[in-house]
Amino acid sequence: MPEHVKMLKDIEVDANKTSKPQLDEHQLEEIPIVIMESLHYTLPIKLSTWENGFTNHMTAIVDNLDMIRREIRVEIQTNYEMKCIHIEKIIAAERI
Repeated sequence: MPEHVKMLKDIEVDANKTSKPQLDEHQLEEIPIVIMESLHYTLPIKLSTWENGFTNHMTAIVDNLDMIRREIRVEIQTNYEMKCIHIEKIIAAERI
């Protein structure tokens, strides 16, 4: 019976997943600009990321940009935690 319950929960999670949004040309130009402004001027931004079918939103300040690894390190403003985010997972970056 526990396997059946787990299977039903997995089906519900899969049903809530979304496909990765396609970014238009304007969004592809705006995201790096907003990220660089946050890095240079220590400004908080709202980042939206997509991972495994789900979208996550956070308010953060960019601390470091690593183009070799293609990731940014951010300080999340809600709990002051440092987190690395792959650039490919970023779907939106907005000024606050």
